[in-house]
This record gives sequence, structure tokens and C-alpha cells, in this order.
Amino acid sequence: MKLPAYFEIEGLKFSLPSFTLLAGPMAAAKPLFAQKFIAAFLNEVDGANVFYLATSAPVEGILRNLQVFGLKEEKKNITFFDYDPAVKELKKEGDNYYKGDYSEPEILKQILDLAAENTIIVIPSFTLLLVNTERKEDLIRTLLGTSENKNFISFVAVNSDMFQNYNEKLMEASDNLLEFFKKGEKIFLKVVKFKGEYDREETEFKFEKELFTTTKKEVAERTAKMIKAKRS
Repeated sequence: MKLPAYFEIEGLKFSLPSFTLLAGPMAAAKPLFAQKFIAAFLNEVDGANVFYLATSAPVEGILRNLQVFGLKEEKKNITFFDYDPAVKELKKEGDNYYKGDYSEPEILKQILDLAAENTIIVIPSFTLLLVNTERKEDLIRTLLGTSENKNFISFVAVNSDMFQNYNEKLMEASDNLLEFFKKGEKIFLKVVKFKGEYDREETEFKFEKELFTTTKKEVAERTAKMIKAKRS
């Protein structure tokens, strides 16, 4: 794949490759931003490839959202890695579909090693992985080390209310830092750090309201189930 030098969405002209950290409280639509980006990118860039680490939302919900964002069926070049704390190795369960507990640094490294250079990597809740591992420093080193060596286009989301010391390491390493926050019923994003070009420092992030409500419910149910499974 020939990687474009820039890709523009939501008034943000991303310089590529780059590592983008999406920070904000729970239920601030951070994964929806990454989904909107990959739907547009896959539609426009021939040969583009996505590794989507489905941490907090079910794969079927992610696919539904991507369709709403306009992803063309023939452009759906996505490999899913379903997060399952009960599966202690990386298991291939179908075409472009794996399962495993990648809160373990070795399994996360396996996934990132499978990705070709310039792959888009999406981790919609790195915070959930930090919750479920005792080896937090190793997990961060694995993510940052492999990403830098392979020129990934990475979107990693964190809950800004948790693990501030670890979030700071990710913020320092990121090329772009976007903060998401709520004002009433609306979601806004603020550019804190950005390697490319942008129109405004703060802007409303618009999307179909049903995406937000459905995704929020799915994430809450799945996260509770996974934390319970990990503890048992």
C-alpha cells in the first residue's frame, strides 16, 4: 500500500504515519472517532489494512457502526482481535478473526508482529487492558516499541480519569493528542497536540445519536462481563 502523506477528517489533516491518543472520560465517543476515520480511509486508500483490537465493544457492533459511517462492503479489509481474558493464547477462530487475552504483553506483541508496515491499529480501550494486567509498564513498552518500528497509523483510546501516570507516558509518546468531552448531549473534541494541520482547536464531533446510545450499552455490558471473567 502506498501511504498518503496526509489524510483529512473532521477538519483535522493527519500527517501519516502517526500515533494518535484519544483521551477523555467514559462514554465520550472516542472509539467512534477511530471508526469514522477507518471507514473513510478504507474507502479512499487502495490496499489499506486495519487491525481492530475489540476491547470493550462486540465485533458485530463495530461492524454495524462502520456501515453507518459509510464503509463499502468491498473495502472491509479489517482483521478483528476479540479481547477475551479467558483465552491465554492468541487463537485464530476464522478468517480475519482472532481471540486472546492481549492485556498480556506477549500476546499484544504477537498481534502487532502480524501487522504489516503502515497498518492502521485501533485499540478502543487501552485502559481496560491496563485494568486487567499487573505488567502495565511492559504493556506500554510493547505498544510503543512495536508501533514506532513499523510505522503504524495508531488510534489508542484511554479513560483520562484513570491511570494518569501511565496515560502521561502515552501522551508524551503520541504525535497527536485529542481530548473528548461532553457538553450536555453533545460531544466535543479539543486538539491538545497535533502533527498535521487543523482548522479549529475545539469542535463538535457529530455522529448518529443511535450509535452512541447502542455502543454505550454494549460497552457497559461487555466490560462488566470481562472484568468478572478475569477476576474469576
